[in-house]
Amino acid sequence: MNLPAAGLFAQQAALQDWLLHGNAVASGFVDGDRRDQRLRIYGDAYRLRLIDVLANDFPVLHALVGETMFEALATGYLHAHPSRHPSVRHFGRDFADWLRRQEHPSTWSILADFEWMQGEVFDAADAAAIAMEDIAALPAEAWPGLRFALHPAIRRVRTPGCIPTMVEAHHAGRPLPSTEDRDPSDWLLWRDDFRVHWRRLDADEAALLGMAVDGATFAELCARLALSLPDSEAALRAIGLLKRWITDRLVIAATPVPNTID
Repeated sequence: MNLPAAGLFAQQAALQDWLLHGNAVASGFVDGDRRDQRLRIYGDAYRLRLIDVLANDFPVLHALVGETMFEALATGYLHAHPSRHPSVRHFGRDFADWLRRQEHPSTWSILADFEWMQGEVFDAADAAAIAMEDIAALPAEAWPGLRFALHPAIRRVRTPGCIPTMVEAHHAGRPLPSTEDRDPSDWLLWRDDFRVHWRRLDADEAALLGMAVDGATFAELCARLALSLPDSEAALRAIGLLKRWITDRLVIAATPVPNTID
């Protein structure tokens, strides 16, 4: 049966309103018997599909809380945050914040934050990384004024040590460890070769990464390290960190400030 566009749009809007809010208007567009039962098929499929989406985006949280609890959490979140984007990839964006407002262990929302950040790292734009040879060829006088552009997939987060440990254990197929390590520390997440990596950052590296993002020069990075190290050690530490960043493919450009090179 061909319907005018206005009639089709009305049916689609009514079905959406029923799926999201339980508005019974949609049943008026269904012919025959067992209207509610037939509509419920669509409702159940919609709900179960979005629960599967969350379970895929937050697999470690799913394993931690178990199937029954995760389904209850996902259903509660679905009612509070109906999907509003054509792509389900964005559905879980507010899940961690929603968990934070519920009366559940704080570890759950912190873990959800970390897992969502992994997804952001995987989906972020790509960019070609530089190699050590690219900056080794620069003259010595250019080094103090070098500014570094970092890969757009990089994320930095301060989180308890138990969170990355649980994620690593789940990815390796091991039982989840305890959540006793609640001391927060700085972590770096990045993508390389279509895989998401993460590692704990020392305090000085975390500080220098933040400075590099803000446009600090190599000389300014060395000066920051010199607050706690002798000048010669500060320069070596800065070079060592830069070498690791380049090895991890975190740096996409090293540009001298204007007039650094004659």
